[in-house]
Order: sequence, then C-alpha cells, then structure tokens
Amino acid sequence: MKLFAGLGATDYQDILRAIGLFLDQQRLRDIRLWEHEEGIIVQGRSLDDETATYQSILLSDADLQALLHDAYNRRNRPATGPFRSAS
Repeated sequence: MKLFAGLGATDYQDILRAIGLFLDQQRLRDIRLWEHEEGIIVQGRSLDDETATYQSILLSDADLQALLHDAYNRRNRPATGPFRSAS
C-alpha cells in the first residue's frame, strides 16, 4: 500500500485509530482489516442487524488521508509527514 511507505509507527497507529472511529460511526462489528495495494479493505457486519452479511469497504489512500486529517483536526494537532496540508 502506497500510503504507508516510509511512515513511522506513530503514523500507522494514528491511521488505525482513525479507522476505529470510522468503524464506530458505521456501527460495524466482527471486523476484518487487511492492507491492499489500493488501501485498506474493511469487512464488518452492522450492529443494528443480527442477520446482516458482511459488507466490504475499500478505504483508498485518499480516504485514509482524509480520515487522518479529520482525526488531527479533532485533536488540534497539525498533520505531519505525507499528511501535511499543502500551503
């Protein structure tokens, strides 16, 4: 996956934390995550439907970057590394 190339452990942790919030907002459970060359694929079932089948969501590099920027904005922390805003 292109997004993680050269990132430190902190950036990786921040992205996973941001994905966790996304999963909570989508009300997904029984989660599966895996890295793919195009981003991260998330599979999960809805908390609201016991019989729900798994849905798959591809979070592209751009999606992950947006999630991370939102997370930094919520914490009033400037983005670093490849996530730095263009000025």
